[in-house]
Amino acid sequence: MSRSTIDYGIDLGTTNSAIAVLNGMTPEIIPNNESRDITPSAVGFTEKGSMRVGENAKGMIIGQDDDAYIEFKREMGSDKVYQFKSSGRMLKPEELSAEVLKTLKGDVQQRFGEEISTAVITVPAAFKLHQCDATRRAAELAGLMGSPLLQEPVAAALAYGFQGDAENVYWLVYDFGGGTFDAALIKADDGAINVVNHGGDNFLGGSDIDRALVDKVIAPKIAAEYGLKDFKRSNAGKGQKWRTFFAIMKAVAEEAKIEMSRRESASIEIKNMGRYYPDLGFDTFECEITRNQLIEVAEPIIGRSVEICKRVLSEKNLVGASLDRVILVGGPTLAPYFRDILKSGLNANLDTSVNPLTVVAKGAAVFAGTQRCDVRQKASATVGQYVIDLKYKAIGPEADPSVAGRVLAPEGSNLSGFTLEFVNAQTKWRSGKITLGSEGTFMSDLLAEKGVRNFFTIELRDAAGNLQKAEPDRLAYSIGAVPEEQSLTNSIGLVRANNTVACFFKKGSGLPLKKKWPGTFVTARTIRKGDPTSDLILPIVEGENDIGDRNSRVGTLIIRANDVKRDVPAGSEVEVTLWVSESRMVAVKAYVQVLDEEFDSKCEMGKNTPLEPDLKKDCEAEFKRLTELMEKAEGMSDDHAARQLRELQGSELVREVRENLAAAGADSLAAKICDERLLQLKLKIDEIENALKWPTTLADVKEWRSYLSKLADDHGTSQQRERVRELGAEIDEIIERKQMDRMPRQLERVRQLYYQILSTLPSFWVNQFQLLEKDKGKMQDRDKAERLFEMGRNYLANNNVTGLQNVVRQLWDLTPPEVVEAAQRAFGAGLI
Repeated sequence: MSRSTIDYGIDLGTTNSAIAVLNGMTPEIIPNNESRDITPSAVGFTEKGSMRVGENAKGMIIGQDDDAYIEFKREMGSDKVYQFKSSGRMLKPEELSAEVLKTLKGDVQQRFGEEISTAVITVPAAFKLHQCDATRRAAELAGLMGSPLLQEPVAAALAYGFQGDAENVYWLVYDFGGGTFDAALIKADDGAINVVNHGGDNFLGGSDIDRALVDKVIAPKIAAEYGLKDFKRSNAGKGQKWRTFFAIMKAVAEEAKIEMSRRESASIEIKNMGRYYPDLGFDTFECEITRNQLIEVAEPIIGRSVEICKRVLSEKNLVGASLDRVILVGGPTLAPYFRDILKSGLNANLDTSVNPLTVVAKGAAVFAGTQRCDVRQKASATVGQYVIDLKYKAIGPEADPSVAGRVLAPEGSNLSGFTLEFVNAQTKWRSGKITLGSEGTFMSDLLAEKGVRNFFTIELRDAAGNLQKAEPDRLAYSIGAVPEEQSLTNSIGLVRANNTVACFFKKGSGLPLKKKWPGTFVTARTIRKGDPTSDLILPIVEGENDIGDRNSRVGTLIIRANDVKRDVPAGSEVEVTLWVSESRMVAVKAYVQVLDEEFDSKCEMGKNTPLEPDLKKDCEAEFKRLTELMEKAEGMSDDHAARQLRELQGSELVREVRENLAAAGADSLAAKICDERLLQLKLKIDEIENALKWPTTLADVKEWRSYLSKLADDHGTSQQRERVRELGAEIDEIIERKQMDRMPRQLERVRQLYYQILSTLPSFWVNQFQLLEKDKGKMQDRDKAERLFEMGRNYLANNNVTGLQNVVRQLWDLTPPEVVEAAQRAFGAGLI
């Protein structure tokens, strides 16, 4: 008999992974070959090419750091390639993750003799779309097809509240893993568990405490004692002098951190260094680290997670005292000092009743019990056997759930007179015989018992009352709390050429999602057939900012010039539809009207490692902006803004940007962290800059609002005049609430509507043509520009406004680089 639900759940972690199965109503961890509940997420290769996964691979890190790797989850969805020096193997992060998944599959087969083909796999709620896509690919590489992805905080909540009776209470899932941090606000009520808000950081976790212990305590002691002036992380990248030494120190720091969970101090010993560094001058280094030293480096890191939690709560008008409990997830949270810092920062009740190392895997198994296997993929109706396509929820709050479906008969068979009956195997309750519809359809209510997993056998009988063979021949149902739907972690939108975002889906929307943008976009430049420099780029971003490049780009749809049938002029209309699946896969369809053709594709997801020169240039620009704003604030005698800027200059965030920038050339992970922290810095600087601009922006808004109102009254449609009134109400609200960060975007919306109305007036195009003619000497391809100007003059003479519009749009395409640079700032976006 095959399973009717998936039942297996996997926590694919940064430092450790685990697999669990739902047995009855109890999720149980499946131990690995070493009889341990968790398996290190580590992969290595010997010189002869033999693979090592788990504990054996982790042991290779010290001394063989070019032949084994950990923490590759942090690089999921990137262009990172791991090179194994001795064997010559080269693998991507998702390929390494696939090997961990294969090992967990093997543990199941060894324990139970069962080969699983799918499982629920957890991902951090803070994972971006491209990281989720990479996780899905890892599952497929491991032979786990169609594996649902589940957010780790939801899994943890299910492990705690699956069989609970909580009503209208809030939980905060605090998930501090090896490399990622999630804070998810959960509402548990009336048999449902739902994420109502979320915050997180993909570069925050226990590994950061290990690194801080190395960088701030251990490495400075060694450098000072032996006079090693270049002994720093920026000289510890791949192929650099101190790479092996820093890898060894990190492993030792992790062991010391764990030991100081129970003791006030830990002795560390780094031995046999002469083997790797013959000219070092010493072979062994020993020192003592105190818990106070550990707390000093860990507190700012834990503090950052607390600030994220507070923001998640405040966005829903809650505080720590409002919570029923804080659910702890992740190995670092086992340490008493860690819990003390967290409890003090949140002022909330910490729940430690479930092992934080295995709670996610257990919750994933609970969710797996709600996910039904698709029997149509496993079997087809054959002679003597019938396939039953069931439609029901495997877990829910009701004691009398409904089940429906259809019986699929072998070819040539007749279902006339067939009946179907459900029988509760535990209580012997029977549904009574249900006569099948003409198409083999049926519907019934079941009767389930609470506290157990109810198994209902399915009795299919022919017209003569003879029992027939059916697949499946039973179903499972449990009374318990379930997530009503998984929600979108970040808003998703399309970046326009002016670097603004057309938001398709708001944060918190239930998955799956589909939306066709109301109205159309238009191309900002001509797509010239065969010219790859004119490809149409549709960047997809996730984040909450109205400014395109203040969000994270997670995918791109490119309509390539080599794929179009003919040139697509600037100003051509494009209809865009966006999909997001339950597993967070994104697909885009773009219909180009002038071609009468659809370009339908899954987004090209992924995020390249930022290059150190580009990061340096970007960082210098932001530090310069910070200095200039300080001078401006002092010149305006704005003490509040000046104080904010001084605090920002001395903040942990700026320190992190500088430190990771210094290491970015040698360490791809440092480059990614620098890029992430730099974005956070830009947003903070934007906030202060908007406050300083408030009086000027307010005056601009009032002036443009006046222009727009007059233009709409004279030339706008009824819908446009209604939009003017809506924008006015929004502006009044922003002014009343003093939401300075919203006003620049509102000003942009006013301008957009103004030019939208203006562009319907023939006089606008005439004026644009005349202005362009004055600057024709600055244009690219002057011969083409002159031909266009000649066409335009003819259109003017003949009052052909449509023709003139087409000419002006093509001339815009030839304008100087400033326009192109603005487009590149918006990820090269090609739509308006």
